[in-house]
Amino acid sequence: MHIPMHVLLGEWRPQQTRKTGYLPTARPHLKETDYSTLIKPDTIIAWVDRKAYRVTEITERPVDLWPERFANEWKRYAAWWVEQVMAGRNMGEQPEKASWEHRPLALSIQPADQPNAKARHFAVRASRSFYVLPEHYSVCRLCNEIPPCTHVTTEASVEHAMENTERLMAIRPGCCLGCGEPVTSRMKAVRFPGPNLWRPDMGDDSAVFHARQDCSGSVSSYRQQWAQKGHDQLQPELPGGDA
Repeated sequence: MHIPMHVLLGEWRPQQTRKTGYLPTARPHLKETDYSTLIKPDTIIAWVDRKAYRVTEITERPVDLWPERFANEWKRYAAWWVEQVMAGRNMGEQPEKASWEHRPLALSIQPADQPNAKARHFAVRASRSFYVLPEHYSVCRLCNEIPPCTHVTTEASVEHAMENTERLMAIRPGCCLGCGEPVTSRMKAVRFPGPNLWRPDMGDDSAVFHARQDCSGSVSSYRQQWAQKGHDQLQPELPGGDA
């Protein structure tokens, strides 16, 4: 099974469209292209549940009717803006609440295949974008979701995890956990002290990676997991150099 990288990273997007839609108040002068468009009533978008919805209305939300989280975010942003100005930074024109790029808009949508269904109403950021679907869009016959459906992405993630586990288990002690090749004493390498998160059976202080570009992605992934485990107070070491 071919597994797109964005799926493995948890970034779902429809297989059948390359077009991103923007709310008109965010980019009013945007021109229609193969990759971008303005969302307007009757536009079909992919919602967070991976289903198709037709936009019925987009309206401004009065500032005194903003949801609390948007109002609080605006206060924090406005205070931060003032701090930057006071620090001598050029911040341009002072932002206004009513035209703030992240202000809430009222978006009304209904299931695209149910023209008589009651519209649902949401407060969405003016800066938010959506994937725009063609009028003749396809869905999974089992779950009615826009492909790739949840089942497909879950299976892909499980398959990738299994393949990665098999790859890691084939790596011998003293080899790079990224590429699987030996790390010699003459090579610069990044060594992580503490438990080996990817191969616990190798023992403590055994996690090592080549300090080269080809293995940098694996180093970053390991470092992130390492920090999440609370080991970030321990400094990785480079033989013959600084961390």
